[in-house]
Parts: sequence; C-alpha cells; structure tokens
Amino acid sequence: MDIMKKIGVFLIIIMLGVYSFYSNKKTLDLPKASKVEFSHVHSGATTTIYECDESKISSLIKDIEEKSSYSKESVNDNPNGVDYIKVKMDTKTYYIYERNGKTYIEEPYNGIWKIPSDLYKSIKHNKDQLIVKYED
Repeated sequence: MDIMKKIGVFLIIIMLGVYSFYSNKKTLDLPKASKVEFSHVHSGATTTIYECDESKISSLIKDIEEKSSYSKESVNDNPNGVDYIKVKMDTKTYYIYERNGKTYIEEPYNGIWKIPSDLYKSIKHNKDQLIVKYED
C-alpha cells in the first residue's frame, strides 16, 4: 500500500507541474484591427509610417498568431538596442525585431514571442505591398 501512495503522490506532483507550466504561458492575442500602422524605427528615430487596411493584413495577423511561440516576459516599453518595426493595431502596440539571429514579436509588459525568420523577413520587406496610405 505504501508504494501505491508514493505512486499517487508522484503522479499528482507531475500533473501539478505540467498544469503550472502550461497555465503560465501567455498567448499572443492580436486584435481584429480595422486599421493597422507599421513604423520602421532605426536608432530610435521613426523613419516612415505605413497605414494598412484590415483586408490586406488579416492573413498576416493569422500567420503571426499561428506561428508564434511564447518566449519570455516583456519588461520594457519597447525593445532596447535593436531596430524594430512598430505595429499599432487598434489600441495595442507590438514590436517586431531581430536579435542575435532570432526574430520576435513583443507586446510591452505582456510577453515576447518567437516568430519564424521568414515571417519577419516577409513583414520587413513587403510592407509596401500592404500600404493604403503613406506618410512621411
């Protein structure tokens, strides 16, 4: 009977560990935006703003949600020490950037998620195909 109790306690500990591991992971929840703005920020200065419409960006939002995986907590207003693409969707702001050969999307004070490098490159190099209105 002692072995059965030990096995039961062991299984409970394992289940609690698995539960706490998965319950603490945050999900990236992008809004269904009616208006999206991309800004490229280089050395702290915003260079250009691209305003995009939902119909042109909805597949990109879906790709980001499906292909991102939680990495760690975000503790800053914006990424430090890297150039980034600032994305404003409704009332939320996200930052997409590359650091040490890895690519991320960050929601300030919510979390940082890894995204595939091909998705990052697609966003970085194809912003102009999403433009509705251009501002200097």
